[in-house]
Amino acid sequence: MLNKKPSDKTFLAIIILSLLTTLSACDNTEQSSKKQELPTIKPVRTTTISFGQKESRSFPGVVDASQSAEIGFRVAGELDAVFVKEGQAVKKGEILATLDQTDYKISLQGTNSDYLKAKADFDRASKLVKKGAISRADYDQLSAQLSASKAKLKSAEQNLKYTVLKAPFNGVIARTYLSNFEKVSGTEKFAAIQDLSVLEVAIDIPESIMIKVKRGSSERDVYATFDGADNQYPLTFKEVSTRADEKTQTYRVQFIMDAPDDINVLPGMSTTVFATEKDDTKSSEDIYVPAHAVMEDSTGRFVFIAEPIDQHSTAIVKRKTVVVGKLNENGIQIVKGLILGDKIITAGMSKISNDMTVRLMDEG
Repeated sequence: MLNKKPSDKTFLAIIILSLLTTLSACDNTEQSSKKQELPTIKPVRTTTISFGQKESRSFPGVVDASQSAEIGFRVAGELDAVFVKEGQAVKKGEILATLDQTDYKISLQGTNSDYLKAKADFDRASKLVKKGAISRADYDQLSAQLSASKAKLKSAEQNLKYTVLKAPFNGVIARTYLSNFEKVSGTEKFAAIQDLSVLEVAIDIPESIMIKVKRGSSERDVYATFDGADNQYPLTFKEVSTRADEKTQTYRVQFIMDAPDDINVLPGMSTTVFATEKDDTKSSEDIYVPAHAVMEDSTGRFVFIAEPIDQHSTAIVKRKTVVVGKLNENGIQIVKGLILGDKIITAGMSKISNDMTVRLMDEG
């Protein structure tokens, strides 16, 4: 069988196809090389410097009612009627429950009869003693009997009153312990009542901070915050313990807070209490930065700041020499070297250098 030579057109097509394949491969290799050569932009976290920063501390706290009591009957008996339930608001003097009064009314009638007889005997003796018809000793005995009868009558009247339990102050029934028709011994508690119009917030302060507190000082604004609430609620100082807790070695400080209108705050809830300096004067001495953001080498202390270069969260790193001051719970004080608006780098400093391009993360 005879072989046919390929035509010129066939050779030309093969050559063109080979050239296209080679060019495509070169282009892909070049693009891959370019991708590998692109530098990775280091991410950093920053915080913006502002003047007038206030020294602040926060403490966990717990809420309690400013006034609370567990109340019960002062006499024994059987519950005859219960007029309240848990969570119900009550007014001072409002009747909460009553005992069966039958026995106490009978007792009152008996003591009242004894009193009337003793009084009549004493009145007759008063006339007779003046005439000398009875001795002074008999008169004194009848006088003592009258006093004893009067005291028993008063006691019976009080016991009858004690069968009615009233609210000692305006508040809310936090809990009831007894049900209707139960026997009451006279020492059992019927209910717990709390005044929620004003609340009490307590925190425990360690002795390392307590030792710095000036007696009678009011140089701080104190307020409370609650999870799920955006507002701050001002607190008023009430009292502080002068003896540390034996186990925790902390001092209990108590504040008063008006009941908020926008949220429902109840005793037992947790809160965070902030104490912030009242001084609002703006000064370079008010600048504090995280201590770890200040570094040191043979030339002195310095920080890195980020100077934004576009709107794509990129910036140029600049080294700034700083003079530092005191160190406290807010960080380290910057006396000289930073100005209002500087974005100091607080995370990622170990792998950056001057004039390096970095990517800005959310401030923290």
